[in-house]
Amino acid sequence: MPYEICVKNRQQNILLLTVEETDTIHDLKQDVKARMGEAEEPLFFNGVELLDEEATLLEYNIVPDECPGGPIVHLGGCAAFDLECELPSGRQIRESVTGDTTVAQLKGRITSEAGIPYLCMKLLAGDLELRDPVCLRHYDLAGRGLRVLTTRRLYAGPAV
Repeated sequence: MPYEICVKNRQQNILLLTVEETDTIHDLKQDVKARMGEAEEPLFFNGVELLDEEATLLEYNIVPDECPGGPIVHLGGCAAFDLECELPSGRQIRESVTGDTTVAQLKGRITSEAGIPYLCMKLLAGDLELRDPVCLRHYDLAGRGLRVLTTRRLYAGPAV
């Protein structure tokens, strides 16, 4: 079943293409080149470069979503990606970050979004604990997820 995806270049020009899950990355690049006339630039989806020309859109999880315009594929260098964060309660939140975002900035966003105090939280990528002053680029997190742990139990209010 055909669906739409957006291809955005560095100048923020957006191209709307109709594709199918079985289309290959090579087909997508040819469509972009025919419509935009741009030189061969790499394509990125969710911070991951689409290197395998024979892979389908489904293999890269470029499938329809609930957002109007469909998934956004970036043409040329793009450091932005979504990071799935699993909270101690089991709830998942998604934060849009770049490679230049520091772990401290991400913790601040999680504090704002989920209410977990900054000093009571640790971020883990697998078994590796992320350190506050380090940029996310250092950890190569594109396409991966994080677990948010608390160093002590959170206050839930007075006992009844």
